[in-house]
Amino acid sequence: MRRTIMAIVGLTAATWVTWVHADVTVLAVRLGAKDVVALAKFYDAAFGLKQIDHVGQPPTEIIMRYGATVAAAKAGSSPEFLVAHRDPGAANDPIMHAVFRVSDIAAAVLAAKTAGATIKSDVASITIGGMSLKSATLVDPDGNVLEIMELPKGVTHLRHP
Repeated sequence: MRRTIMAIVGLTAATWVTWVHADVTVLAVRLGAKDVVALAKFYDAAFGLKQIDHVGQPPTEIIMRYGATVAAAKAGSSPEFLVAHRDPGAANDPIMHAVFRVSDIAAAVLAAKTAGATIKSDVASITIGGMSLKSATLVDPDGNVLEIMELPKGVTHLRHP
């Protein structure tokens, strides 16, 4: 009887833990901006993000998503990119940053530089989880750090051992 009760409790706990972690995905990335409208234009020009909504008038936050058009971005399901007002004097934390997966790192770096980014570390070959990839680090016009990664053809995410 005791074994049966312990087995039921163990299975219930395992089921609960699995349920708690089900359907977890990235919802959004939030970066600070001195001028949210100007920084949103940068992310549109550099990475093709489209404005799908905003908070406040004038905007204190602009919500963006990937899509060929605004309508496609609104209908899409990619994680949201939130460009939120950062008060003057607030510290830029270099640890918090956005990471973009791109198919052509040279083109992505060029587009970001053309749109106003600066290079923090140029394109380099690195290894993560036993996988070779290319990475570059940029800084957007408001000082947010951006990491750009080109994964091997056919790979959609980083491998973690």
